[in-house]
Amino acid sequence: MSDATLITFPAAGDKTLPQFLGAQAKELKDVHHELLNEIARAIAERGWIQPVDAVITKLVDQDGLNRDKVTVALNDLVYRRLLLLDDTKARFAGFLGSISFTPTPFRAHLDNGIDVYTYGGMELLAVNSTLLKAVDVFTRCPITNKELKLTIAKEQVVETNIAGISGFMAEWDGTEALSDVAARSPLFADDAAMDTWVAQNPGVKGTELPGDLLLWVGMEAAKQLGALRFKLIGHHG
Repeated sequence: MSDATLITFPAAGDKTLPQFLGAQAKELKDVHHELLNEIARAIAERGWIQPVDAVITKLVDQDGLNRDKVTVALNDLVYRRLLLLDDTKARFAGFLGSISFTPTPFRAHLDNGIDVYTYGGMELLAVNSTLLKAVDVFTRCPITNKELKLTIAKEQVVETNIAGISGFMAEWDGTEALSDVAARSPLFADDAAMDTWVAQNPGVKGTELPGDLLLWVGMEAAKQLGALRFKLIGHHG
């Protein structure tokens, strides 16, 4: 499915993505939430997800859902950019425009020992709020190549390996792939590295988050996105 056949959303600068996720949450039905919840639990508990047919069969045979309704919901979630399938359409490739089911340079190590990967550095900051698990997140500064590690618990950064880690949060135009937006939203070793990257990427619109703002403004934005994704997942008590 090409981006041209996916849902689009009115661009609103840095508010586009949160407004989009909020709008999707209002339109999803129980079967959508059941499917997203099944996938979220699988990646949070074991770090991988079964093929598409196996997930559908599990929801039908064990959870009593209607196969046709699950299939329709699956296709709708792909259209809504909340699920990404691989080229064969047989396996899940991405989740909520944020989490990749294949390894990337952006790793979140959950407190239960499971590794989850995101499409970009800033997206690592939202994993705690999305899955409600404390995480150690790892990536490298694209300018200095220094390894960056942040420990996030209870929606706060509680430890970093480098003081002054900064970031850049790219805006979504409402049409391009969310994975591409995330890939243009890195974390940096310091403000100088961020300034260098911004100068090298003059066409990328977004918010600069120097070290003194990342732990406040950046984490608030990540917390908002994580909470919206948590609502989309529709965790059941």
